[in-house]
Amino acid sequence: MSFEFKLPDLGEGIREAQLLAWKVRPGQQIAAFEPLCEVESAKAAVELTAPVAGRVVDTRFSEGETARVGDVLVTIDTGGDGEWFGIVGSQPVASKPPAPPPTPQPRVATTPLQSDASPMPGSLGNKLRAAPFVRKLARERGVRLEEVTGSGPQARVRIADVEAHVQAAANVETHAEAVVPLRGLRKSIADHMVQAWRNAPQVTSMDLLDATELVRVRDVLSPAAAAEGVKLTYLPFFVKAAVEALRAVPEANAVVDDERQAIVLKQEYHIGIATAVPGGLVVPVVRHADRRTLIEIASEIERLVSAARERHGAPADQTGSTFTITSFGGLPGSPLFATPIVNYPEVAILGLGRIDLQPRVVDGQVVPRQSIGVSFTFDHRVLDGEGAGRFMSALKRFIEQPLELLLRLR
Repeated sequence: MSFEFKLPDLGEGIREAQLLAWKVRPGQQIAAFEPLCEVESAKAAVELTAPVAGRVVDTRFSEGETARVGDVLVTIDTGGDGEWFGIVGSQPVASKPPAPPPTPQPRVATTPLQSDASPMPGSLGNKLRAAPFVRKLARERGVRLEEVTGSGPQARVRIADVEAHVQAAANVETHAEAVVPLRGLRKSIADHMVQAWRNAPQVTSMDLLDATELVRVRDVLSPAAAAEGVKLTYLPFFVKAAVEALRAVPEANAVVDDERQAIVLKQEYHIGIATAVPGGLVVPVVRHADRRTLIEIASEIERLVSAARERHGAPADQTGSTFTITSFGGLPGSPLFATPIVNYPEVAILGLGRIDLQPRVVDGQVVPRQSIGVSFTFDHRVLDGEGAGRFMSALKRFIEQPLELLLRLR
């Protein structure tokens, strides 16, 4: 009996996935729940397993191709007694008996047609003519003389012909273009960026914050966090500070509902953390960040980012954010400022640059202080300059005086 395994519904509105790798090959005997293939959606990489046992008849997609939900990925012959576990696909159906072989027809001798076309240079119709030293040069340069058009008498190949062939090949390689198909995660990112840029008029506000106290507090708390097995970075402090800034400016913790033509103010604080992964960018979400301690936020970020970079994060971990933070400060050649694009349909995003020494005026004196550039991009349909200013003011307060966060611990 034949069973067609189709790409199942991966949830979260995902309609297609790229086939990363096959775990089976045609002719292979497999058991139920044995891995069949690995596919990658816009959210995560997922391993799909066989709901039946049997022999793999064929695979319908090559690695790297994109399949849509409901497309048949692989056909399995269950041999008539395979048990179907009813997870995906449909119950195996009896295979049709093979068609009888066609009746052999008597062969009719034919006379091959003669071509008036002249044989191509270097073809079997020509006798290759080249001196021994020319043949030696061709071997050294990795050139097949059959591919070289000779310019000498009777199409004899000369040294100049070999050199010209090598130069022509080098020019082709120099000007060759690499074509990378826009699909999978990269296509999802491209579509999302176009949607955000097309729908939301975006403005970016920037400021340089004094992070000297933040650096000191983190240095003091890091050993205690390490004792609990948690690496305390600066990011959890910015998550907590952003939550307090969102409390001060509720319209920044919102999404736009295009269907209802409405702004939906969110009561939960689910903070997305933009994360670079092989092939693109994903945004895992720290849920209820307002209810978590610094150590809990740090631990959750580490879990989410590690799973995302291994492409094994659950799709549910990458949806439902109400506000996003992107940190580009640790990247090679990282800037102080940038113009991040909102994670639509959210209405705002916070970008964090690098922390380094900058001249600051303190008590009338120019002194070196640890500073960080922050960039706040917002949807101008929802927020105005006044609201963005209040957000940046609240953020500045809690970053430059991080001990104030202790007053708001829950």
